[in-house]
Amino acid sequence: MELRHVRYFIAVAEYLNFRKAAEQLHIAQPPLSRQIRQLEEDLGVVLLVRDKHRVELTKAGRAFLEQARKLIVQAGHAAEAARHAQKGESGIVRIGIASGLGGAVSKVVLDHRKRLPMIDIECKDIFSTLQNDALQKGIIDVGFLRPPVDQMNLDCELLFEEEFVVVLPKSHRLAKRRVLKLKDIANEPLILFDRTFSSGLYDKIMGLYSRQGFTPHLTVTHVEAHEEAGAIMVASGKGIFMGAGAIVNRSVYGVELSSVRLDEAEAKIEVYMVWRKGEETPAILDFLGAVRKIFKLPMHKIKARELAKGPKP
Repeated sequence: MELRHVRYFIAVAEYLNFRKAAEQLHIAQPPLSRQIRQLEEDLGVVLLVRDKHRVELTKAGRAFLEQARKLIVQAGHAAEAARHAQKGESGIVRIGIASGLGGAVSKVVLDHRKRLPMIDIECKDIFSTLQNDALQKGIIDVGFLRPPVDQMNLDCELLFEEEFVVVLPKSHRLAKRRVLKLKDIANEPLILFDRTFSSGLYDKIMGLYSRQGFTPHLTVTHVEAHEEAGAIMVASGKGIFMGAGAIVNRSVYGVELSSVRLDEAEAKIEVYMVWRKGEETPAILDFLGAVRKIFKLPMHKIKARELAKGPKP
């Protein structure tokens, strides 16, 4: 059964007249009659009863007409979807968001949604280190993450830099300070996330201690300060937490914490937009353009090799 057979049948069924249907379809009457017979043979049912004086739908014909109309409408939707997809006006873009970057990414998603509502943006929370692999495996299409970036297989652009902050209980003696130096907290127990979550951020924090000759009293955990479990650990006095920007600025219900900026020249880390090399999907390329617009980046690809150092974790 071909789609044109369905269209021919609908015309005949609506006019109940082969001559009028043929005129409407801009074809001759004999070929139209042959096409309808071919459709009935393909389906194995009689759709129309016709004689010299009249044409009537059979019970099977009435049932087929109802579904045939739906089929034509759906075919139109499919064709429209294909045209939109080719222009980058529809499709799915799956993005990965590292901890604490949701606020920055949401601006892009909201703007993109207003501009191209037919493109579905799927958001996944994925730790920075794990996004390299997720991009290569096609689990996500665009990643928002902290270094390192696997630039053998991925392209990236620098979006902005985050400053480090220290999270303390509100009752802590340092909680009301505007800024802190590393020497102020060097002897405090330090709660730090597992390195497998964000190896670049972990190494940067440990490097700060090392370069100033301090050895942190370290507790490694699988939670972060913006999560309830991590917030409770800090609030209970188990230790302070160090992280980047928005990672620790989210409030947690019922837990009293303070965030204080770490005033050290190297206490900051880059945030990148990352995607697969050679990406050609229009919807994904359009989303990359939307990110550049929001973050006021040049509207061409910038490879930040000198900033996103490090092998794939």
